[in-house]
Amino acid sequence: MNTQLIQQEANCLSRFDRLPVKNEMLKIIAVLAAVSVVEAFDLGLIGQTVLILKQIWNLGPAETGLLATCSTIGVVIGTFACGFLSDRFGRKRVLFWAVFIFTIFTFAGPLFDNLYWVVALRFLSGLGSGAVFPIPYLYISELVGAKHRGVTFAYCNSILVLSYVLPSSFGAWAMANFPLEIAWKLPFLVGGLPIVMLYFIHKYMPESPRWLLRHNRHSEAVALVEHLESSMNIAHDPDYVDPAILAAVKESRSESKPRAHWTMLFKPPYLSRTIVSYTMFSAALVFWYVVMVYAPTILTAKGFQMSSSVLMGGLMMAIGAIAGMVCGHLIEKYGRKPMYILFALLTAAASIGLTLVESLESWLVIGTILAFCGNALFSICKLYIAEQYPTELRGTGAGLGEATSRICGGVLAAYFIAFLIASGNQHAVFWFLAICYFISTALLAIWGQETMGKSVDTTGSTAATSESASPASPVTAENC
Repeated sequence: MNTQLIQQEANCLSRFDRLPVKNEMLKIIAVLAAVSVVEAFDLGLIGQTVLILKQIWNLGPAETGLLATCSTIGVVIGTFACGFLSDRFGRKRVLFWAVFIFTIFTFAGPLFDNLYWVVALRFLSGLGSGAVFPIPYLYISELVGAKHRGVTFAYCNSILVLSYVLPSSFGAWAMANFPLEIAWKLPFLVGGLPIVMLYFIHKYMPESPRWLLRHNRHSEAVALVEHLESSMNIAHDPDYVDPAILAAVKESRSESKPRAHWTMLFKPPYLSRTIVSYTMFSAALVFWYVVMVYAPTILTAKGFQMSSSVLMGGLMMAIGAIAGMVCGHLIEKYGRKPMYILFALLTAAASIGLTLVESLESWLVIGTILAFCGNALFSICKLYIAEQYPTELRGTGAGLGEATSRICGGVLAAYFIAFLIASGNQHAVFWFLAICYFISTALLAIWGQETMGKSVDTTGSTAATSESASPASPVTAENC
């Protein structure tokens, strides 16, 4: 690429990086948040479904494990495909069709009272849900500037976490007012209604500007940044360039740089980033499946009523939503690494604490701490994956990260946990969770890079290291 186009691309990216989150940008973020609400309702169905169907269909450990993991298997395949598809066809197109898929198959889920029908439809719905998962943080990492990226994603993720209260609350209401044979079906029918979201995705979501630039659609990216600047009364500045972004663009456009391929994720310099970020997310997902899938079952075994157990599982997510917002501000002030280490160790300590107490009151107190700290970590690890790779690999890296982490945390671990619970060894579940966090914390401390305050073009470059660097001051084109 010639010098003029490199300069134009660096200018466009620099202008995006300085935009505040308001006006038209807020509309885009609002659509992403709404998609998260819809997706959370869909995925949050599985905890109460396992609880009810285990009772009314007399499911054994193997069948319970299959029902608990069928959505996740679909999600794993969907996220894996999403990475490649979003890098090739764009973030918006993948988001549109993914929402269509998971709403249609969720609605069809309860049509027949057959375990294998439910498992098959939850698997197909999971394909769509999985393809949605990486899109919000891909969009935020590629649209929102370094100063606001962490907080913006944390708030969106907190909305996602808070939304898990909806299926739990609706499920508790359904169980209290309908026979169990009907109650388990109602959330599925409601979960199919948000297909109307397709209209808002089509109307309000632009394509990622960084994806447009990587595919040499410069005029569309420039038009988008000018549209956003105009909505915020910011003057168009064709000479504004951040030197760190300019250096990253020059590197990415270098003729000596090899063509992007997914195998690069497992070669230096990306190998250590892949191991660290994927392990962080895997540990977080072990926590998620313990709380969302098995918490109602564990709480019922501890003496809570069935409807109260489902509702309390949802309330733990509401607590976590507050934690995510708090964590979003902390990671922009103190950094991703120290905050992940702090909250991960607190989550591990709370997990071990649950093995040492027996009273319901103690379980509630320590469980609240566990929910607060464990959910806060999602505000870090999801975004952290997207910050590790250049634009041409970001979708693939994030999608493969989601898939790998869900295989480890959502399929293997969730299936294993089903047998631990069936054997009555609930303490082993929490020790397993604590060990996962100890491992992820150690890897981050040794190999992880700090990404706070840096453009994703910089953090994803091959020159990025584990050492923190102060953001450089912007310069004009004449000074470059």
